[in-house]
Amino acid sequence: MKRVLGCVRRADERFNMIQDGDKICVGVSGGKDSLLLMYALKLYQNFSKHKFDVCGIMLDLGLEEQDTSSVCTYAERIGVPFEVLKTDIGDVVFNIRKETHPCALCAKLRRGALNSAAVERGCNLVALGHNREDVLETFFMSLLYESRLNTFGPVTYLGRKDVTIIRPLVFLPEKYALGVARKLELPIMKPHCPVAGYTTREEMKDVLRYFETIMPDAPQRIMKAITDTEKYNLWHNLKLPPRDLVDPCSTCTKRPPTDEQ
Repeated sequence: MKRVLGCVRRADERFNMIQDGDKICVGVSGGKDSLLLMYALKLYQNFSKHKFDVCGIMLDLGLEEQDTSSVCTYAERIGVPFEVLKTDIGDVVFNIRKETHPCALCAKLRRGALNSAAVERGCNLVALGHNREDVLETFFMSLLYESRLNTFGPVTYLGRKDVTIIRPLVFLPEKYALGVARKLELPIMKPHCPVAGYTTREEMKDVLRYFETIMPDAPQRIMKAITDTEKYNLWHNLKLPPRDLVDPCSTCTKRPPTDEQ
């Protein structure tokens, strides 16, 4: 747990995530990362430089009956106010819209519902449990499927809702999250989405595993490349030599002197 809290502090201090008086709503899916994040933020209150409050919200997508009692009991035990909100997101995505590629729409609806619920409860921050591998998988999804260099930000302000999204676990390797979750015996719920395990994100996990067969520390190196923004050397920063200078009074072209001249 020490490493988890170290990663939270690193993200907080580097990206200025948390300030005095903030009220943080943790989006809890029932997976290892969000449950771990809820616990980590509760512990982080004890040694953070800033005073803040934490609560948790889980969205029931209405796909099937879920027993959330273990998560509710866990939140109560660690002292985090917690709610389960009923939604019709699953019905909209799979029955009404009948999406063949449902992940994008589902994620959009879930974000909207979570952000609205957080604002209604007086929260100015929404914390999501994305870990380091989530950052890398999103990077490769954007690269290979959208032809752009992109991944989600550690901190994102949403002007419409006047709420800020933070991701305090972006520096935490997934294997550590899994190990700590098992050690703490977190009440992890099984995925209840019909397409769980068959998404593009799963394919990106395979991509990362392949890179690790070539270079075991590939995830660390790729993450370092993403975070070291001062070392970016892409074409938008390309410094081109000056164009040919044309003398308007002559047909000859004057070129800038070279080092050899």
